[in-house]
Amino acid sequence: MQKFSFGRVAATCLFVLGGFAPISAGAETFPHELGNATFDTTPTRFATSNWSLTESLLALGIDPVAIPEADGYRTWVVEPELPETFADLGTRREPNFEALRDAKPDAILISSDVAMAYDKLSGFAPTLVYSIYNTNTDEPAIDRAEALLRNLGKLAGKSDTAEQVIASANDRIATAAARIRTSVGDDATFAIVRILDDAHFRIHGKNSLFGSVLNRMGFANAWTGEVNSWAFRNGDVSDLAKLGDVQFAHVEPVPPAAKAKLFDSAIWKAMPFARNRHVYDVPSSWSFGGVLSGARFAEQLADAVTAANGS
Repeated sequence: MQKFSFGRVAATCLFVLGGFAPISAGAETFPHELGNATFDTTPTRFATSNWSLTESLLALGIDPVAIPEADGYRTWVVEPELPETFADLGTRREPNFEALRDAKPDAILISSDVAMAYDKLSGFAPTLVYSIYNTNTDEPAIDRAEALLRNLGKLAGKSDTAEQVIASANDRIATAAARIRTSVGDDATFAIVRILDDAHFRIHGKNSLFGSVLNRMGFANAWTGEVNSWAFRNGDVSDLAKLGDVQFAHVEPVPPAAKAKLFDSAIWKAMPFARNRHVYDVPSSWSFGGVLSGARFAEQLADAVTAANGS
């Protein structure tokens, strides 16, 4: 497997001369999904390829020096807030390599969905691959989010901080669960849905971030059918009709015209959860976030449920 260090140029020269660069006494190697990365000193300047990595660094108290799609982060992820200054890397799928070079990161953090750019990114700085989603495993997303945070904590010399963040997030999830139980009881079953338009929906399965947080809260997930590798179902109205009288939580943002058209339709009004007013509008929560996104979703869900039920 390929190894990287900050002394890439020096290592290349030694190889040409027929020697091998010794690993310094203080060097440390970190495994990731595509190999290992070795650092002589603890990296402090990070570039990220997606919002879950950005969020996780911020949770550790580290401001990334380069991130993609900042406006989208502020709309969907919201918290933690972004720093005042950073390099704009363009889109999450197609990073701006010039901006990345100018940011001079010590390390670049990506997930498997942009692994095709791994070799090119590694030319700028040691690149590590850590993924929460689209992993083709049955591991709950909240568990993988915790594992990612621990990996970043080790990399940045902030393992204690990572454990503190995880413990705090789990306390927040447990507190939110208790609030929901007070409002709708212990045995509530939830459907967690994003409304895409008046006829199409993203229904979150048990191993999605929302589904795995729901399970950690002790509530059942109404959707037990098939999901894709991102742990959600691209569904339609017929899928909603299968849910029955559940606690239906839809996550913002939703296009206002689409929501109005859906809620005014006869088929929507015929749904048991709509008839019985078991519908909750959950403020913006990021479906593919890290540990803090999971905790924030739990709290937003508790706020929506308790407000609707007057508790």
